[in-house]
Amino acid sequence: MLKEIKSIPLATFMSQLGYFPVKTQGYRLWYKSPLRQEHTASFKVQADINCWYDFGIGKGGNIINLAAELYQSNDLRYLMDCIARCVSVSPPQTVASSSPQRHSAPSFTDIEVVPLRHHALVAYLQERGIPAQIAVKHCKQIHFSCRGKRYYAVGFANENGGYETRNRYFKGCIAPKDITLRRIRDGPTNDVAVFEGFIDYLSALKLGIIQGMDAIILNSVSNVGKAIPYLRDYNTINCYLDNDNAGKSAFATISDEFGNVIDRSFLYTWFNDLNEYLTQSKNAINPISQQTKISKL
Repeated sequence: MLKEIKSIPLATFMSQLGYFPVKTQGYRLWYKSPLRQEHTASFKVQADINCWYDFGIGKGGNIINLAAELYQSNDLRYLMDCIARCVSVSPPQTVASSSPQRHSAPSFTDIEVVPLRHHALVAYLQERGIPAQIAVKHCKQIHFSCRGKRYYAVGFANENGGYETRNRYFKGCIAPKDITLRRIRDGPTNDVAVFEGFIDYLSALKLGIIQGMDAIILNSVSNVGKAIPYLRDYNTINCYLDNDNAGKSAFATISDEFGNVIDRSFLYTWFNDLNEYLTQSKNAINPISQQTKISKL
C-alpha cells in the first residue's frame, strides 16, 4: 500500500486539496505553498520524479513528507489514510505484524456544527471560485477533535447525518458517508443534476447552469449506487462528473440503469472537473452557460 500511495502524482494530490499550478515549466509545476500564505509561487513539484520542494521553508520530499507537513503528524498509517481519503483510493489495510498494536482511521469527536462564518474557511471557498453568499447558504462550519487536536472545516451535510469536510489542508468525512439530495421544491423537478463532490455543485450554482433543477451530490463515486433510487424520479439526468476514469465509470453505471442520461462533462472538456473550469478559465461564466442553453434546444 505504501508503494501505491507514493505513486500517486503530487499534482493530483494538490488538486484535490484545491491547489493548482500558477506556472508550468516542463516537468516543473509551481504553486503557491499549501503550507503557508504567500503571494509569489515558490512551491515546486517536479512531476517527472514526483517530488516537491518549498523554497520558503527549505523543505521537500515525496507525498508522505508533504502529508506529514499538512497534517502535522509522523504517524505513517494516519498519513496514508489521509492521502487515500483525499484522492479516493483504497484505504491502507491492517497487515499482520509481530506487534499486537493495530492502527485505525482517525476518529472525530466533540463535533460542533455552526453557521459558516470563519473568514479563513470563507476565503478558502472564495479561492476556489465560490462566492461567500453561496458558501454561507449551502455549507456549515464544523469544529471537531481528532487525535487530541482541535480542528475546524467547511461542512456539507449528506442525507444520513454525516458531513463532507474541507479546508485548505484537509479533505475528509464525518461519518456516516452518504449522498446529498438538494431539492428546490417539495416534489422532484423534471431534471436533476448529478455531481461527484459538493465543490462542483457550488461551482454550478456560481455558473448558473442548473437553474430549475434538483441536484444529487454523490460525495464519492463509490456512492453512485445509493443515488439510483433517487434518480428514478426524474425525466432527465444531467451528469457533471469528473473527466477521469472514475467519473466515466460513474457515468457508465448511471447510463446502464437509465436511458435519459446526458453527459455534461463536454462543457469543461479541457479541465478535470467543473470547479477547475471555474477557477482556471478566464471567462468561466458566459461560455459554459451559453453551451448549456444551446444543448437543451
